[in-house]
Amino acid sequence: MRLHSIYARFYRSLNYDFVRASDENYVPDPWDGTPAGNYPFVRIRLRPGITTIVGANESGKSQVLRAVEAALTGDGFDRSDFCRYSRFFGIDKTLTSPEFGALYTDLTADDLRVVESMASLGTLSGVDRIAIFRMNDTPVLRVYARGGSDGVWSPPANVKTPTALARLGVPVPFRIDADVPLPDSVPIEFLATGTKVAGVGREILRTIWDGLVTNSKWFDTDTSVQTNASSISALFSAARAATPDEIKKYELAADLLLKVAGIQRELFTELQTAVRTKNGYANSIVDTINTQLSRALDFPHWWSQDSHFELFVSLYEFDLVFMIRDRTGRTYGFDERSDGMKYFLSYFVQYLAHEPRRDERPEILLMDEPDRFLSSSGQQDLLRVFEDFADPKDANRTPVQVVYVTHSPFLIDKNEADRIRVLEKGEFDEGTRVVSNSSANHYEPLRSAFGSFVAETAFIGNCNLMVEGASDQVLIAGASRWLKSRGESARDRLDLNHITIVPAGGTRHIPYLVYLARGRDVDKPPVVVLLDNDKAGDSARADLAVGGAYGAKLIDESLVLQLGQGSLTSLKSSNPLGVVGIEDLIPIDVALSAAALYCREFVPAIDVPSLQIDGATIFPAGDETASVEPKNEGTLKYLQKRLAELSGMPDFHLDKVAFARATIDVLTSNPAVPPPSAADVELAAHNFKILLAEVSLRQRQAERAESVEKISSRINRAKRDFTRTHHDQARKEDVADLIEEISNQLDNSPESEEVRASMRGWRHQFHLDTDPRSLVEDFPGLVRAIESLAYQSLRQGSERGSLRA
Repeated sequence: MRLHSIYARFYRSLNYDFVRASDENYVPDPWDGTPAGNYPFVRIRLRPGITTIVGANESGKSQVLRAVEAALTGDGFDRSDFCRYSRFFGIDKTLTSPEFGALYTDLTADDLRVVESMASLGTLSGVDRIAIFRMNDTPVLRVYARGGSDGVWSPPANVKTPTALARLGVPVPFRIDADVPLPDSVPIEFLATGTKVAGVGREILRTIWDGLVTNSKWFDTDTSVQTNASSISALFSAARAATPDEIKKYELAADLLLKVAGIQRELFTELQTAVRTKNGYANSIVDTINTQLSRALDFPHWWSQDSHFELFVSLYEFDLVFMIRDRTGRTYGFDERSDGMKYFLSYFVQYLAHEPRRDERPEILLMDEPDRFLSSSGQQDLLRVFEDFADPKDANRTPVQVVYVTHSPFLIDKNEADRIRVLEKGEFDEGTRVVSNSSANHYEPLRSAFGSFVAETAFIGNCNLMVEGASDQVLIAGASRWLKSRGESARDRLDLNHITIVPAGGTRHIPYLVYLARGRDVDKPPVVVLLDNDKAGDSARADLAVGGAYGAKLIDESLVLQLGQGSLTSLKSSNPLGVVGIEDLIPIDVALSAAALYCREFVPAIDVPSLQIDGATIFPAGDETASVEPKNEGTLKYLQKRLAELSGMPDFHLDKVAFARATIDVLTSNPAVPPPSAADVELAAHNFKILLAEVSLRQRQAERAESVEKISSRINRAKRDFTRTHHDQARKEDVADLIEEISNQLDNSPESEEVRASMRGWRHQFHLDTDPRSLVEDFPGLVRAIESLAYQSLRQGSERGSLRA
């Protein structure tokens, strides 16, 4: 049994679905009734894996999470949560509390037997859905069943044994606490016994010791002790009991060490004893703890910002202090790092420490705005944690349904548009509604929810794919998601979280957009260009080859793709004149279905299937005697003309963006129109795989080129500073400082790691670890090595390029 939807009505801002209620074709569900008429519930459909709730401030996002808990458990709400602007607030004697429901699908025979027994519904053969609602009037806890070919819901049946909901497998909600970071340190006493003591810490010990040394006369006699009793008491008052917030942090640290790392409490008891008597043994125990911790965390796999990141503990008398070692090899305390690191570790530890329920009931994870403390990269890493909750790579972990709310565009997986649920708050008594077409409308409601959809803004660090118009953007993004749903290789599609598709608003604007991205600043984001195969595309390609101001080259020619040219000549089209625009990649059977869907929505007077259009009649007939080849106007234009002709509507317009959206709907099996032939669907997959594989290849090349350029630039700056201050000699320790300086400026790319590996070789080549204060013997060789290092990535990039060629 799977949780499919959550319903809420009269709960805070979730008043009722006012849009559905105002529809003249509204057909009430059996649970929509009230003493004053039908009021449809606000419905939130949940994905089997991950559901993302987004919306503007005060749109009711957090209330959705509480509504999920209330619908599943019946707890967490009371009369004070009734919608304040509902017409029933404080007036109706029967409608006094909010109402909730949950709809379930994928029912098994065992599930149906439990429903039959708990509600006396009789035999439920053929039932495919059940809905369990918590209402004001009797029956308060009720169940509905839907079955048969007509899909009719049964009347409500009283749930006589609510405890049977656990046997039925109603999911149990749990949360990752987004407000509890990993602490800087944890008392060993807490780990050994669970006693809720506060950490002693270096500051407290130093305060007490300084007080004792400075005021040693306080303890000369009994009289002096009595005289200074208040001062002595104040000195030791720093040692205190742990606060509730500290206890939460310590419990998180204990989960990390006891559950995740698998260390037994007895080892911490031994550590307490060893600290007092055997320092060597105590350090060996700490080494064992760190070995277990490193093996259990595998943190570099999850934290993309530093592949050499290491979390370990250090012993400080009464506490274990959490420490970090990063790619520079330096060690930092937790109090020296950003909150983002602490909170991501908190989420990660709670993920690893989560254990399935002993009663084997399914669970649903709820998380409220986990983006508050994380950088954009950290949010992308957290997405991978959510993915592993929902679809674990470890066969021993149980999949968990995930629902989270966010303000951030970086916590949205753009490869999975159907995960997104956008909330919008109406005016006056309308309350919060769920926007029904957020993914189909290509994130347009998200722009309102976020103010501006930052993740689709150019030049923010992602690779930018410059395309001619919004229809290219919709088709490329939609086709990539469609190919992913078909299980195609990641190299044959795009990761939409790591590439920004930028519509230029016309071919003539592309060179200027490329100039804006790469022609003005020192930092030049990676850019790939996709052009149509027409005169305007040829002109734009020529302009890009000329370059920017003063002839400066803006983009390598290999990063400019043109449909039907070069590596894209293998694209196949139903258009006999060949590929001119991206719509020509759409086989004619798919295009006709998309046109039918478009007309059904925007031009209902045209019934495309009834026109029985022959694909062969859409395109102009060839004339072998003609001396000049006819102009290729493209599949979209020819289809528009044919539909206008057959429908008798000469002004008919087939909008490019709406047609692109309809095409993706058809490919993702929209049941509203007759499906295209399987052969044409496969042809569409063939074409988009070729296109997206080439774009993906150019993306990798552009990102590598930019990484190499940055590396060379940074090394050259360090080299100039070094050679300016060291004309003909240098101490070995100065070279070690240079290595550290260059290493600190590099990122985590493979090219950077190769540079670091070369610098590690200098230690042996120039004997840097022998007498660091002495001079480097082969100074000319050192200069040559530094100069070679600056262009190492460029050389290796050229070698790889020649191997690919």
